[in-house]
Amino acid sequence: MEKTAIITGIKRVGREVAKRLLEEGYNLSVVYLSSEEEAKEIERTAKELGRDTLLLKRDLSVYGSFSDIVESTHRHFGRVDAFVHLASPYYRTPIKSLTGKDLHNHLAPIAEAFLFIAKHAYEKMLLNEGNIKGRIVAFGDWAVECTPYRDYTAYFIAKGALHTAVKVLAKEFAPSVLVNCLALGPTLKAEGLSDEEWERILKNTPLRRKVSLKDVVNLVSFLLQAESITGEIVNVDSGRHIAGSGIRGIG
Repeated sequence: MEKTAIITGIKRVGREVAKRLLEEGYNLSVVYLSSEEEAKEIERTAKELGRDTLLLKRDLSVYGSFSDIVESTHRHFGRVDAFVHLASPYYRTPIKSLTGKDLHNHLAPIAEAFLFIAKHAYEKMLLNEGNIKGRIVAFGDWAVECTPYRDYTAYFIAKGALHTAVKVLAKEFAPSVLVNCLALGPTLKAEGLSDEEWERILKNTPLRRKVSLKDVVNLVSFLLQAESITGEIVNVDSGRHIAGSGIRGIG
């Protein structure tokens, strides 16, 4: 039986996750805003593998887009089996200059979109057969639970809300739908981060290397097959949560 997954955030790590899902037999509903090139690449990969894709250009800062994403997906594929949420702006918002717009620009696509897309997806998942009717995986951040660093106020508040939503929905959606989160550490160098800062981060990480993309996609695959794991926030950070941020002056 063909399965369908909704995925948001396909520019970086999400592109690799999307490709793995296609390789594992999923049809994909690909939600993007500015990453049209990556969306087309995923579509080409899907065709090569004999899979189907639905490309949905949506602004996740707009509340009305959430139910439409799920309805469009269900109408096109006839089912929803998984939801993987990676969409996440990431830029500096120092507390002294923080605005309501900064908070909204992070909170809406990171946490609000996750909450309401998950809610609508859950309703469709309940139509599926079997005891476990669906699985949801969010992407959080190791520092939310451990050592949030300075100058990213809006980002961390939004990711904190996301982590809470994972735990809340895991309880609300049990026993039919499993909800988990990967809290990533240094996987790909962020825009605006200097090479010097990046190397310092990696040096101060216990394993002294960046997070393996292979580990990330393998864990997503595992959680989309798991039968008895829900409500978990899994650190995938090369041990960074036991070492601190590694960024001098803002850690």
